[in-house]
Order: sequence, then structure tokens, then C-alpha cells
Amino acid sequence: MKGREMVTRYIASIDVGTTNIKVNLFDAAYQLHATLSYPHLESLSTDEVFELSFEEIWRNIVVAIKELIETVKMSTLEIVLTTAMHSLQLLDENFVLVGGLVTWADKRGAAVIHAETADLKRAQYLRTGTPIHTMNPYYKLRALYQPGLKVASVKDLLFQRLTGEWVLDKSNAAASGLLNIDSLTWDQASLEAIGLTTDLLPKLVEIDYRSKALADLAGVGNADVQVSVTIGTSDGISSNYVFADLEKIAVLSIGTSHAVRVVHTSAQLNPDYQNFAYYIKPERYLVGLPSNNGADVLAWTNRIFDSSFDELDQVAKLRPATQSVFLPYLNGERAPLWDESAVGHLLNLTRASSRESLLYSVILGMMFNIKHNVSLLAELVDFEALGVVGGVMSLEAIPQLLADVLGYTLYVPKLPNAETLGSIAVSKNITFQGDYRVVTPDPAADFSDLYAGYLGMIKKVSV
Repeated sequence: MKGREMVTRYIASIDVGTTNIKVNLFDAAYQLHATLSYPHLESLSTDEVFELSFEEIWRNIVVAIKELIETVKMSTLEIVLTTAMHSLQLLDENFVLVGGLVTWADKRGAAVIHAETADLKRAQYLRTGTPIHTMNPYYKLRALYQPGLKVASVKDLLFQRLTGEWVLDKSNAAASGLLNIDSLTWDQASLEAIGLTTDLLPKLVEIDYRSKALADLAGVGNADVQVSVTIGTSDGISSNYVFADLEKIAVLSIGTSHAVRVVHTSAQLNPDYQNFAYYIKPERYLVGLPSNNGADVLAWTNRIFDSSFDELDQVAKLRPATQSVFLPYLNGERAPLWDESAVGHLLNLTRASSRESLLYSVILGMMFNIKHNVSLLAELVDFEALGVVGGVMSLEAIPQLLADVLGYTLYVPKLPNAETLGSIAVSKNITFQGDYRVVTPDPAADFSDLYAGYLGMIKKVSV
């Protein structure tokens, strides 16, 4: 009788965002072994359209899986999927792609929203928990859907390609604008408005749903490695579960855009604030507010002022005197304005304004917009600290300035791409002990006057 070979188990957490794919490989003890990243190079972007290529995403997923299997000795590999919210991919009856992969930034539902009555929009929001905005796939489908087509997202189509099963986790379905927040089934009123039936939609499952991968897996197949796929959740939810070991915590994600979110025991909805409330799992909902404007504001600043993130960090450390006000709505705005036509403004300039003071005003404008959303969320749910993820948090001075502006202690995970571990945590119901950089606000820092001036300028200016 041959000796039993050691079973080597690994988990590949794959996060498909709107700009890239991030892959973290963990062993059975959840120690990080490898990190891969693939940018999205194929896209279509106009003032109205924003599409990615699903086939490019699929090719890179296959390349990633193949590289992990070939370079790391393993006997079993579990893939956990995480994807950005609000994606939309139309398919024919044979799962052939019809058009590009539509992202949240695509605005082709705008005319439908503008034509809808206030009562219908309010009812739609209260039934689904998805804000009334062009990011909402429901409104895009009202504009784009053709009878007989299947309606997919990047998540369920990836799972279908990997396993042969067409299913979607309810957490991503909740962000589609098509899931009834009470019954947790496809919302019939929404489907009727589109002309869609449930047989043209994926089957709904919980986030821990797991299936065996197809034997061939598009040429990756390795008879010595057993591969399974867990459906997983969305990027917003995975970010929050990075901090599951902390109590009374809200989570701020600062990428191109920003969002602040809390995991709550019930769906908290406010039609005036248009916060989202997305189902995660029984008695757990993601409640929060999304903005169009995050670190992209700083990237724009670097392009216009020929500055760099290092220079902006130095300005954040020096904190030069300024009376200028920057309204950072460069990409239109979701929360707190919910106005696609909003634009940015740099105001209160004088001869005394310097390059450094203007750069500081821009940084503060971005942070005051975050503070505005954090303050609104605090009216809906209680929290006492903020977990923060995003590349800008790797800088030295900007995290401290952000803590001082917001008035909350910030917890910044030290693990690269920590969201990928959050995906595993929520889908497997595990709480990991995090390793954080803790940034506490300086009690002597006072931004009340500058923030009041910022809020006052929003009211004065037709943004």
C-alpha cells in the first residue's frame, strides 16, 4: 500500500474590479503566498458609454489560474470570486455575448430616469434598495434590453464559464436593481417594466454556494489538481469584511471613486439620502453611500498641476493656510448630490493664493466630500471608527489629514489587496484578526470653519 500523499489546499481569491483583476493566493492557514494583477486594457468610453471586454477578463482569469497551478504545488484549489457591483452583460440563448460588458459608469439609463415620475422612482427604490441613478442596471435595461436576450453580470457569467452553472449570488443581484429587498427574489414589477422573465436570468444562490470547476477549464485543466469555485460576493461587501474583527466600524473605500458602508442587521433606506441597502446573507445588509469622486480627483490634480502623489502628501503634511474652496464633482456625483450634471469648482481665489494652497484646497475638497457622506451615513447607522482601503492610504501624511478632517480613528490594513481576504471571510463565515496601521485624529486639528464654508458654497453654487 502506497503512503498517503500530503493534501495541499490553496484558496485563490479573485477580485474583478472596474480597472483591473487582483488575485491573492492563500494557503490553508490563510497565509498569503502569491499576488497577481491584470489591468483592463480593452474598453469603450464616451460621455455616455462605459464598457469593458468580458472576453479580456475571462482570458486573464484563465491565465491567472494556470499560472497558480503551474507555479505552486497544490492538490486542491478553491477559487472565491468577488466582482464590482452593477455590471451588465447581455447574452443570446447560447450564452454568446451581445455587446460589451456595461459598467456602473455607463449612463444609458439617464433618459429613462428623467422620464419616470417621482412616485415610480420612489417605489422602485423602496422595493429594491438600489439608488435611482444611471449606475442602476434596471434603468440601463429599460433602455438597452431586446426581447429574448439573457441578462447576466460579470459574476454569474464567470461562474458559468468556470463551472457550467448559471447562478448569481444574492448580494450581487441586490445591486442590480432587480432583486426585491423583502422577498429576496427577482422583483416582478421591475421585470415587467423591462419585458424580462425569470428564465432569462441566473438562478439566485447564497454567497457560500460552491461547485466543482469544469474538468478542462479552458485548457488549464490539471488532473492532479481538484478545482472548485465559490460564488462569493461584491467588492463593497468584501471590503467591509476585511474589518470584521473590529466593532462599531464603518468602512471607507477610496479608489477612483469612494464609498462608505456599514454591515447592518436590517436594510436601512432613506429616499432623501438615496443610500443603498444590499442583502449579504441572513440578517446582514450592506448599507452605505457611493460617490463618483475619490482618488481620481487627486490623479486629475496631478495631471493639471503637474504634481505627484508625493508632492500632494507633502502638502497634506504642511497644511498651508487657504481660504479657497474646491467642490470636487469632476465626474458628476452620486451621493451626496445625486446629480450627473454636477461639475467641479475652485472658488475664492485671491492674489495671495499659492500653488501649495490650491493643492491643499483640492485635497480638502475631496476629503470634505467624503466627510459629507460619512456624516449622512452616521445619521442612518451607528459607528465609532472607520476602516479604510485604497492606494492613497499607503502615503504618510494624507491618512493623518483624513483622520483629522473626519474626526474618526482610521484602521488601515497592512495586507496588500486585503479585500481579497475579506471575500474569503464573508463567504466562509470566518473572522480574521487583522493587522492594521491605526491613525488617530489630532484633537487640536479644527476644520469646522473650512468645512462649514465648503457646505455653504455647495448651496450657493449651482454645481
